[in-house]
Amino acid sequence: MPSTTALTNQFADDLDGDGEPDNQLGLIVAALTQTNDTNKHVPDMISGGSIASALSNCRPTIDDDDRVGARYLGKLSSMASQLGGRLVNGELLTNRTRTTKALGDAEVLLPVFADADPLVVPLVGVELELSGDGAGGFDGIVHGGIPIDRAKAIAYAGVLQMMRTNPSSHLVFARILDTNRDGAIAADELAASALLAGFIVDDIAIGGQAVLSVGFGVHLCAEASCVHHAPVNACTDRVRDGAETDIDCGGGTCPTCAAGLACTTPADCQTGGCDSGTCRAPTCSDGLRDGFESDVDCGAACPDCTAGQRCGNGDDCVSGRCNATVGSSGTCGA
Repeated sequence: MPSTTALTNQFADDLDGDGEPDNQLGLIVAALTQTNDTNKHVPDMISGGSIASALSNCRPTIDDDDRVGARYLGKLSSMASQLGGRLVNGELLTNRTRTTKALGDAEVLLPVFADADPLVVPLVGVELELSGDGAGGFDGIVHGGIPIDRAKAIAYAGVLQMMRTNPSSHLVFARILDTNRDGAIAADELAASALLAGFIVDDIAIGGQAVLSVGFGVHLCAEASCVHHAPVNACTDRVRDGAETDIDCGGGTCPTCAAGLACTTPADCQTGGCDSGTCRAPTCSDGLRDGFESDVDCGAACPDCTAGQRCGNGDDCVSGRCNATVGSSGTCGA
């Protein structure tokens, strides 16, 4: 994913023909990277199988051909349009979205948010830029656009899952979104967020449809040269495997599970309680730092924290002063 401004520009293309590069997704991911809210475990997710893609109907050799067709299956079980293009010197370039009369579409898996599943995203106006990797596969870039209504719904779901799965790791972001300070984030708070509204925007139109522009990198190996490794860390592959009681948590080998996730014993849960197979909700008197608390039983919907305790913003503190930065929580001042 384009985690920097430089990669955002590298993965961009002029999708609508106005002479300007388009990649709003890159701006979003780069911003999330600065706040430590983006996914950093893509290799484990690929190894674990939660992310998989394929290229079909492309010529098996890299001989030049002015007329080739290819389908990019960004999600293996999905459908995708046949894209026309050219194969020159081992490089596949499909017809440009800004000029083609036959727009392509595909469904892709994008690992955007930390502690969350890859987003299942519909792309319209798909185009590919792929170069041979010397082993029968390709390295390259996928471009397209996400219809804006779907982009908002998908992004909101990803944010909610991230916050629910690992609330204590995203305090600064959570404090911005939890406007009523009830220690929870609701869909209507996301819809009303000026921060999200500033990023999740329809920056271009494709085929008369308002979309959020997308550009990201891929590596597609030839089946014969693909090497399948086990995840380096099975607790970050977004698959429930091993002894895990829920995805990437519990079982004694992965981090404890947040409230509402599956468990078999109290030790599986951040809250120290497992009721009928589900981790107990946090309270402000359980002697633990859990839920959206910034420190043990303080912050968010709990009493304010005292000097020296952890905080997400000044609202967590008795003093009203917190030295949190954009990317990490801080401590309350006196």
